[in-house]
Amino acid sequence: MRSGTRQRLAGVTCGLLTLSVAQTALASDQYLELEPPKTLTGRGYGYNSISREYVLRQCVQFGAGLLDGSGASGDEFKFSSIVSNSQLADEMDLAVNTKFSASMGLVSANASSKVDFFQSTQTNFNTHTILAKYHNVEPMKFVAGDINLKPEYLAMVGTPAFRQQCGDYIVIGEQKGRWFFGTVQLSVRDTVTESKLAASGVIGVEYATMNAEVGISTINKLKQASNTQDLEIHVTSSGTSSASLSVEQFLQQVQAFPGQNGAKQTFKLMAVPYEDIVANWPVNNPLAPLTSEQKLTKLAEAAWGLTALIGDSDFMIQNAKLFALGTTPARRDARVAYIKSRRAWYQGQLDDMRNRARDCDVDWAGKPACESLYNTWKDFEDFVVAEYDQFPIRYVSECYAGRDAGESIQSKLKTALLTTQGQFSNTKGDREMGGGPVSFSANVTFKSDFTGGDPLDTRKLLSTLKIRMEESKADHTTFETTLKTPVFDLAAPSPGETLAQCSYRGSGVKAEYVTIDAEAVCGPMKAINKSAYEKCLEGFKDVKYHGMLSGKTGEDPRTETFNKNSRGVLTSMKCTVDSNAGNDTPMIGCQSIDLRSVQLDLVNRQDVVADGWVAPKKIDVKKLTPSIKPTMQRSNALRKLITPKSAVAAKASRCGEGLVTVAGQCLPKLKKAR
Repeated sequence: MRSGTRQRLAGVTCGLLTLSVAQTALASDQYLELEPPKTLTGRGYGYNSISREYVLRQCVQFGAGLLDGSGASGDEFKFSSIVSNSQLADEMDLAVNTKFSASMGLVSANASSKVDFFQSTQTNFNTHTILAKYHNVEPMKFVAGDINLKPEYLAMVGTPAFRQQCGDYIVIGEQKGRWFFGTVQLSVRDTVTESKLAASGVIGVEYATMNAEVGISTINKLKQASNTQDLEIHVTSSGTSSASLSVEQFLQQVQAFPGQNGAKQTFKLMAVPYEDIVANWPVNNPLAPLTSEQKLTKLAEAAWGLTALIGDSDFMIQNAKLFALGTTPARRDARVAYIKSRRAWYQGQLDDMRNRARDCDVDWAGKPACESLYNTWKDFEDFVVAEYDQFPIRYVSECYAGRDAGESIQSKLKTALLTTQGQFSNTKGDREMGGGPVSFSANVTFKSDFTGGDPLDTRKLLSTLKIRMEESKADHTTFETTLKTPVFDLAAPSPGETLAQCSYRGSGVKAEYVTIDAEAVCGPMKAINKSAYEKCLEGFKDVKYHGMLSGKTGEDPRTETFNKNSRGVLTSMKCTVDSNAGNDTPMIGCQSIDLRSVQLDLVNRQDVVADGWVAPKKIDVKKLTPSIKPTMQRSNALRKLITPKSAVAAKASRCGEGLVTVAGQCLPKLKKAR
């Protein structure tokens, strides 16, 4: 409600019929929105801004008449994805002084259930939070007519006793209604769940931040992807209190609450300094302190931001296995050490801020540290984006889990083999195998299907299968083929998971290479031509495969299964090697293939990027210069989530008698203006 820096105006007027533009801007600072306490309060009661406590007595006399003001009112129901305490405070419409007190750890023990709820809901990037919000509130109702100090308190004005017994503000407005706030929070500590959330569209596949559009289906997806006991559900509302709830009970309560009947309770209070509203207040005797609401908000956002950075740092340190820190233990250890050092720095900055800013909401102008702190932290969004740019990316994909792709690869190869019948190339001799025997050999290798660009972007694993059939007599008729077949696609994993962050490492599989027995092939040359023998050995030096298979048929073969001389991942194949025709070409081909387990060898591509990270050389609160440039995509995503949404004040319709337009709202006229 208040904005800008309040300033004293020369002169005091007892009657204020109209407000100039300048006076209106200043007057908006004199209305103080408050959250209701658990104790008795209402119109006419006092509030002590120094102790941040309500006074349980009415030190004034006023009539029973009321004026209907304007402001936030009516019916609203929505779900929101929450990533910061600042965002949560805005969604809950918490008063600015409450935001500040909460951020500095100064909330009164008598704070309302709404504030208790807010305090217990800690949010940051590593906790997925969904807020269900409903409220139906009336316009603020203000005291009508003159307000006068009771005689017994008039004599105390100007003494410490008055503030102690009456406070320095008087509550002049009360807003009633019904409301419901509930959160479902999930702190994910395993990559399997995070991958399920990404596959279902709850979070982004790159940076694991929750998508903006959320609702009942999102909450159900959180439940389906996680263990129910990992979901923390927290509720507060007017007139009800909830024990531990299941997701089903929570959603039932959310949907039922708007249609239920219930007593309306105090939702918000409005107070002003005694000297600005009390008709018989002595001239030139100000009591209420001065403050600056916009600047308080900035400090509150900075304090919450540091708290979130501390929380996220602790999570990373305790769950380093969930983050891309590099591909070697040394790199990962260095990154964790950096996070620990930054965590200590955040804590030191937060402690210093809370120590120096404790009374900024009491007397901004009288505390030089307040303006200094504001100047330091006013560009907090830039600072926090720069800090998070240095944080490691969270794993969304299960890149390092054991993943046997043997059956999938075998199925793809079998499908490809079925197309080869009649398609083998006749590379030697005539087209007739001549009744055998037939020598058979096959080999298979795997590699990522890289065709240029960034190898980390390669999505497909490519298999190269070579098959050779040779007649063992006559003119050695030979049929051959080479199949290059995509056998695994990282863009199309099993349902319910994502491998978007994964890339193939090395050959893409963990299978050992096998080689040809070069000595058996080249050995006979040794006694005849040593040079040819050595050249033969050299030729086989780099010839290696992931699987090899060989065999020899008897006389008059047709369709044979080869499985006796298998090495590596290739165990058997069933192929037609001859026919009873003068031209065997149409019948030559293979029908099936069997493989051993084939484990994929994957790396999280963010770990590869993290290998290039080095700690920034220049670090201060206003600017952090990274040694490597973060991606603009991530920076923009962070900034969008962190930057507070600009609040748009409700436009007041024509104000009724006794009210004036201040900051877009209809509020009571003040007797005095600063």
